[in-house]
Amino acid sequence: VMPFEEAIDMLKKSIKKMYGKKGDKVVQMNIDGVDASVSGITECPVPPSWAEIALPGEAGGSTQAAKGPRKIVDLAPKQFADGVQQPCNNLDGNSLPVSTFVPGGRVPLGTSQYEKRGIAINVPKVDMDLCTQCNKCSLICPHAAVRPFLATQQELSAAPKDFSAGSRAAIGGGVLDNYQYRIQVSPWDCTGCELCVRICPADALTLGPAEKVIQEEETNWNFAVT
Repeated sequence: VMPFEEAIDMLKKSIKKMYGKKGDKVVQMNIDGVDASVSGITECPVPPSWAEIALPGEAGGSTQAAKGPRKIVDLAPKQFADGVQQPCNNLDGNSLPVSTFVPGGRVPLGTSQYEKRGIAINVPKVDMDLCTQCNKCSLICPHAAVRPFLATQQELSAAPKDFSAGSRAAIGGGVLDNYQYRIQVSPWDCTGCELCVRICPADALTLGPAEKVIQEEETNWNFAVT
């Protein structure tokens, strides 16, 4: 860590460089602001016992991992989505106490499943009769909103009618002979970038109005990922 005095000196030099053309008065005002901030620093003693205080909701799926002398606390994705993500999306982030956040600003993986923005104007649909099962659409999708799925006939018996009807025999032979294949789009996660439509060698993907595609494909996506 850079020595405190050295950091302050470098900050003042950067102020002179950044505001020098605006005149000495502006430069000095900014430097005075730095000095006032330094003189206003007040030490806040932290009791050692605080290191053992359990975080609120810690039993609800959070985990602790030892890392040197510190403990790294990870909130479960659902816990983070409800306690941090949702209030921030509602522009209520300033009302959250500091204790809500994980030290170090760590954010758990898998929280996008709790935030469906639906920002696309047009969303792709797949014609499985044209699909060659190359999987290029899923490979290029930057948000993993286009995914290939394999399902047995038993699994398809519980699938929505459109999902089952839109599945085709998997190509490849061997163990794949026992599976049906389908490309499924997540209409709520798609951003409408059109990359999948452009890369498809068989023109099996076409864009449709998001509102219509969501109505048709939301149930299919929810089944695919369960």
